[in-house]
Amino acid sequence: MNWNLYFTEVKRNRKNLITWTLIAVGFTALVVSIFPTMEDMGQDLAELMSKLPPEIAKAMGMDAETWTNILGFYSTYYGIYIILLVGIFCMSTGATIVSKEERDRTSEFLLTRPLSRKQIFNEKMLAMLSLTFIIFTIQTIVATTLVFIFGSNVNWSAFATMHIHGLILILFFTCLGVLISFFFQPKKNFMGMVVGIIFGSYFLNAVSRTAESIEWLGYFSPFHYLDFDPLNPEYSANWIGMAVMVVISAGFLFAAFRLFEKKDIAG
Repeated sequence: MNWNLYFTEVKRNRKNLITWTLIAVGFTALVVSIFPTMEDMGQDLAELMSKLPPEIAKAMGMDAETWTNILGFYSTYYGIYIILLVGIFCMSTGATIVSKEERDRTSEFLLTRPLSRKQIFNEKMLAMLSLTFIIFTIQTIVATTLVFIFGSNVNWSAFATMHIHGLILILFFTCLGVLISFFFQPKKNFMGMVVGIIFGSYFLNAVSRTAESIEWLGYFSPFHYLDFDPLNPEYSANWIGMAVMVVISAGFLFAAFRLFEKKDIAG
């Protein structure tokens, strides 16, 4: 374990970590804090939702209870916007944490150090995962605190399940980001691609829920296997889905490592 390289990577990404953490936390605070206002309007909103086509409401993950239950209200935003915000940071970090050495012309310096490629890759991945857990943990702590303050009769088991599903999804996109960076020329950032992949995955799952004839589309989206429906009485952790996603994520990292080992890296 080369702690110097590990802390260097964490330090190099600290500004982005702080920025995206503040964005995620700020959005979380905004969503949860306006729930009391939305709850007061719950009956009117429920009537409005009843006029929408059932397919649209299902795709959006909304129903009448969404506006009267803090978990239902929070999950609607957590399942896409917060996952999108945290996922953007984590996936873009994963996509650049290795490739930036080539982009910034620092790979020659790094590879001439008494470090194997395996060590370099491992320390960078450990730093990347640390950054992922830091932003996820902070957002979760803030969300837990605010839901406790503004909510009542909260199903904390469903809340925890929802966040565990979110963590697995974020790790999936993070590891995918590492892998895809090896198939493109080193870029300053992969933001457009990252947003497209995450939002496209969510949209694909949402569309698949609008009609049975296109339900099969959902199987191509990771959101299909780890849902965010805490108001469902049968809602529980999808252990099989999580295990599969973790295995796939590990496969992404293994494939990325093999490519890194064989890659002819320009100085």
